[in-house]
Parts: sequence; structure tokens; C-alpha cells
Amino acid sequence: MEADWIAALATSGATALVAAAATDTWQSTREAFGRVFHRAGREDVVTGELDRVAAQLDAAGDGREAARAALTGQWAARLREVLERHPEAAADIQAAIDRARGSSAATPRDAAVGELSVRSARDVYVSGRDQTITHHHAPGTGRHGE
Repeated sequence: MEADWIAALATSGATALVAAAATDTWQSTREAFGRVFHRAGREDVVTGELDRVAAQLDAAGDGREAARAALTGQWAARLREVLERHPEAAADIQAAIDRARGSSAATPRDAAVGELSVRSARDVYVSGRDQTITHHHAPGTGRHGE
């Protein structure tokens, strides 16, 4: 029976790996995960399959989210296999995750980046993904205890 920590770490690793593939820092993340597979004796993964992750996402077009989910599942299975055979690889996988997350602040290559400023007498709601919202109220409006 697979330990919960193996499944959790493998899923975290796969998620970080696939998310980093869409950033300008893919190369350093790819190298960190490449070291994981190399040390586990899986040179076949190092030599080709990691290189195809970013290409598969780029080629997915409108199906990018489905491709991301499929790739995450595939890489989680590979990382589970590594951890089952080489539990000592956990530290290397965590270091690769940290590398990928450190680079997640980078702007994805396919992102639309900009700033939206709205002035209104009423509340305005904007929806999107991965956004930061700063809510300001004009002095004297009586909102939020002012």
C-alpha cells in the first residue's frame, strides 16, 4: 500500500513541474527534476520526456487545461514510482518543487499582463485568474468603518 506522503509529494511535484513548464524559468526547473530522475536511475526520463512537457503545453492551444491535467497525472505517476523505489529521493523532489515554486512568480509566456483601474460610485467586480485585488474606498464614504 502506498504511503500518503508518497502520493502527496508526487502530486505536488507533478503540479509544480507542469506549472513551471509555462514560465520563462522552465529550464532551471527542468534541470532540478532531471536530477531527481537521474539519481533514481531513470536517465530515459532525463534525456527526452522532460523536454516534451513545455512543447506539449504549447501545442495544446485551447486544450491547454486538459493537457495540463493529463501531464500532471502522468508525472505524478512517474514521481510515485521514483519514491516507491527510492524514498531517499524525497529531499531531491522537495528541492525541485521549491525551485519550481520559486520560479512561479515569473510571468507565464502566454499570460496577459496589465493593470485595470476602475472608478465608480458603486462596487465593481472583475473576474479572472491569478489576480491581485486591492480594494480602496474614498474617504468619507462610510464604508468599512471609515
